[in-house]
Amino acid sequence: MSSPAPEVVFKAPEASSVRRLSERLKMIFAVDKYSSLRARLLSIELLKLLKKRLTYKQLSELTGLSPSILCRYVKGFIVPMTGQSLLLMASLLESIDIDRTIRNFMYKEKSITIDLSRLFKDPDLSKLVSFILLGEFAGRKVNEILVGSSAVLPVAAYLASEIGSDIVMAKRSKYVGVSYYEEVIVRSARDVETIYVDRDLISKRDYVAIITDLMIAGKTMRALMNIVSKAKAELVNAIAIVAIGSDWRKRVGSQVKYLSYLDRLPTGPPTL
Repeated sequence: MSSPAPEVVFKAPEASSVRRLSERLKMIFAVDKYSSLRARLLSIELLKLLKKRLTYKQLSELTGLSPSILCRYVKGFIVPMTGQSLLLMASLLESIDIDRTIRNFMYKEKSITIDLSRLFKDPDLSKLVSFILLGEFAGRKVNEILVGSSAVLPVAAYLASEIGSDIVMAKRSKYVGVSYYEEVIVRSARDVETIYVDRDLISKRDYVAIITDLMIAGKTMRALMNIVSKAKAELVNAIAIVAIGSDWRKRVGSQVKYLSYLDRLPTGPPTL
């Protein structure tokens, strides 16, 4: 029997945050007729994803739209205009408390080994997280997403399809005849790991975003950032799904963002 889908935590969106996110989304979708049409359809797709977890009344409270209008959107009878679709997307995305959603999942796992592939086995949640990250990429040119862990590959795939970028997977082993950028990570005297990225997949002409699952000591993120630097590509964004503690800050600084934060490994009930 498969485990139940992870619970998504919701919150009341702040009007100012909704406006700011709507303006950022406009940088992606208000550029031509095709992009505007995509925004209108994506807003319905996002609404349908959340309708699996919320009633029309709850969605109405989050968006300010009447239940009857939301029902007509979901059933495909009407499609919002571009401006309304951007506000709808922004309202829905700002309603998702992704920090608490991820933290609650990790505490329910009751393990010091964090495996986010168990979280992102739910395609709906992977898509929701990709929607959230979409706002982080607004107004920024990204043509390569460097993925540091297979656990976040579903999220990266959804995101790449929306922003039109390629995916480059960091590897833990190499093949004969392939040239790589390499970075050695020393975790302890007995734990040494090398990360490999194909040289022909990243170049100085590329604009790269890094996405990985965990950031504890920051060594993996620093290695990925170093590889982007070796390739002479431009690092546009670096995001970890979960950051734990503060040791990572001395290696990667404040330029790396995260969706969820814990001050320690999840060995007890969550501190909200």
